[in-house]
Amino acid sequence: MDTQELINSGDLELYVCGALELERSIEITQALKNNIPLQLEVQIIEETYMKLAIGIAPTTNEVELFDKLQAIIGKDNSESNTSSWSNYIGWAAAVALLFGGGYLYTNNADLQENNTSLENQLVTAEQEKEILNTEVENTRQANNDYEEALAFIKKKNTAKVNLAGQKGFESSYATAFHNPVENVTYLDVAGLPAAPQGKSYQLWSLTLNPLMPTSLGVVENSNDLLRIENTNSSEAFGITLEEYGGAEGPNLEQLYTLGVIN
Repeated sequence: MDTQELINSGDLELYVCGALELERSIEITQALKNNIPLQLEVQIIEETYMKLAIGIAPTTNEVELFDKLQAIIGKDNSESNTSSWSNYIGWAAAVALLFGGGYLYTNNADLQENNTSLENQLVTAEQEKEILNTEVENTRQANNDYEEALAFIKKKNTAKVNLAGQKGFESSYATAFHNPVENVTYLDVAGLPAAPQGKSYQLWSLTLNPLMPTSLGVVENSNDLLRIENTNSSEAFGITLEEYGGAEGPNLEQLYTLGVIN
């Protein structure tokens, strides 16, 4: 039954008067929840019902509805049955309160659901914003690091050192940029293969006469230039493969690259 058929059926009048069977009343209550035309119709019937109950004369538009309600109630306007109106008024008020309360509850539940959805969207947006801000900051930092490294490489006191692959590791290579005035070395290890599991590459500063290696620490595979503090009197650089975490002295059998400062 569609909305207009339900309005024309007379069930809404019976519903307001409490004359419907419980099962049918429940069906109409469900139908009212999201149906504004039905809600308005019930409101009109309730208002007319209240007028009828307290003896207010109907308007021209309300005469037909008055007649329907009187027929349902089985009541004329005589004073003899005035006391029975209290039951109908109470019932109508209860229906109105029940309907209104249900309507408000439904709308409040919908509002809470919408608020929760909106809050979740806001949280997601904040998280995405935070991630984006982090990415932007990381990009900005990477650009700053690149600019700093580029400026360092261009300085007249910075020497470029090519570290060539050694026996057994001929395809490996690395590049160091060393500035003895600033005691800083930048290292490019993009030409090294990935270190095996449980192993680490280690950078060594070398003096040649006598030959003396000094560790500059473990270096990770990276496509970025690695900045290393170097206060040593470096004459050459070498990179070996050591046990994970590095070693106190170089394993010359795992000497991957070596280069002398010109």
